[in-house]
Amino acid sequence: MPRLSPAAALTLLSLVGAVIFAPAVLSNYLLDDYLHASMLHGTFPVERSAFELYDFVNPTDFEVLQGRGLLPWWSDPGLTIRFMRPLSSALLWLDHRVFGDAPLPQHLHSFLWWVAVVVAANALFRRSFRPRIAWMATVIFALAPCHAIPLAWLANREALVSLTFGLVGIVALLRVREAGQWRDAALACVCFSLSFLAGEYAISLAGFVFAHELLKKATWQRRAFTLVPFVVPAIVYLGVRSARGYGSSGSGFYTDPLHDPIAFIEGAPRRAAILLIDAWLGLDQNTLTVASSPWWVAIILVALVGILILPIRASLKALPEGERLTALWLLLGACLALVPVLAVVPSPRLLGASMVGFSPVIAIVLHHAWFPSKRPTRRGLDEMTTLAAMVLAFAHFVHGPGVSFLMGLGFYESTWRYVGVVEELRNRLGDVSEREVVAMRVMGGGFFLPFSLEANGRPPAYFRILCHAGHVLVLRRGPRALELLGTEENGLYPAGDGNLFLDSHHRVEVGQIFVVPGMTVTVLEVLPDGRPRSARFDFERDLEEAHWLHEAAYGFPVATPPEEGFGTPFDP
Repeated sequence: MPRLSPAAALTLLSLVGAVIFAPAVLSNYLLDDYLHASMLHGTFPVERSAFELYDFVNPTDFEVLQGRGLLPWWSDPGLTIRFMRPLSSALLWLDHRVFGDAPLPQHLHSFLWWVAVVVAANALFRRSFRPRIAWMATVIFALAPCHAIPLAWLANREALVSLTFGLVGIVALLRVREAGQWRDAALACVCFSLSFLAGEYAISLAGFVFAHELLKKATWQRRAFTLVPFVVPAIVYLGVRSARGYGSSGSGFYTDPLHDPIAFIEGAPRRAAILLIDAWLGLDQNTLTVASSPWWVAIILVALVGILILPIRASLKALPEGERLTALWLLLGACLALVPVLAVVPSPRLLGASMVGFSPVIAIVLHHAWFPSKRPTRRGLDEMTTLAAMVLAFAHFVHGPGVSFLMGLGFYESTWRYVGVVEELRNRLGDVSEREVVAMRVMGGGFFLPFSLEANGRPPAYFRILCHAGHVLVLRRGPRALELLGTEENGLYPAGDGNLFLDSHHRVEVGQIFVVPGMTVTVLEVLPDGRPRSARFDFERDLEEAHWLHEAAYGFPVATPPEEGFGTPFDP
């Protein structure tokens, strides 16, 4: 049977990927996509240029956004969520100019970047390993769950764009080390620059660049010549990022190590453990979360290391020296690449760069078990290697692609269901451009609701969210006053990693008052972790003048305030 050419093999793999990721590509807008549409329509409360679509909250906008209610009353006054991604921002702007608001062509654009990153990864693997290992690594990388979210979430396309240019830069950098050509150095510098302009995921590539220089022998002059094409764009990017105030602060979801190093260090071990387990077992974003028991996470990680460490060592030892050193620096680089993404709540979408290093090591274990250079004894280490290969083969050739498909299917169903729910709500509310909309409670989707109520993304005149909780009891205390009582476990908003608008160190006190336009909030009861369990809400207008709703599992039903002196529970 004739072997496929590299081009034909990549074409076939792209077709397989098209099937597996089809639900993700067919999804509608998701989360920040609605904010971007509003910015591009010019209906976002503050103006954003084509290069600033990832500038969500900055200090100069805080009062405007909270005044409109688009930031909840509990938001940290120093909240900053700004990402320096001008290239990815410009690509979104171009999409809307060419395709309008149609989601399918924009998702197809994202899929082309997936094809590009797979081709780039394959080029790296084929120049580093024998063909069988390179192609197994390519398949593992291409169908990994880490790509499902960037394909379903247009705003997260920047991960694919950044990694594509970064991988081309790494391949060029390897040629610089081998031949020392200025042409290759210039190409690497341009590619790394584009990678940084696409997004901060490029910082993860530093793990591979420095791991290579650490493990490969060379004179200091050659090391310097190799490092310059990456280090110079990195310094320029970080300098401009710092000078212009990009980054995040005051958020539990994003923990910028430069703004809050203590919180970053505190959360890093658990986040790293979850990401490592996700990467090696091909898990989705729901199997392990920051809410998972730290003991279970630790037990799973220890068991995984116990099963894999000796087979990995034996498989690497069986390689020729050149391939072994390449595998070692890719493995070390993959681990170091995790460090920058520990600033975000763990999710498979953060593993794109690390899977570039983990995929070939997984392929090496499979190759050693399935195509041994000598007859295995089927006892001891050989038997353990066979067991590890079975686990990894199932995880990355069966479970991983299945998870990728199911994740995409979940996004497809949820995004289109959201469209129907919002359409029903839009018909029910009518024109809200001059009205106040109040959400009694939301679970997450409500934060993007104001930008999807109208086709052009124009939010209501005022949008209030009273709490972010699963269950809440609402008591009517007067014509313009409500009291909300949450549970002893959850309070009125989530803690730590689950709170986008407030960091884990923030504490409130009984009697503390929050004043926002149109509403005053007084804390009545506080949980041991410093979050409010109950609060009184005094409005400047009668409650009946606003549109009331809450977020349920099936949509946004009406949430009529109870009569004075009575209470009503609200649940998902």
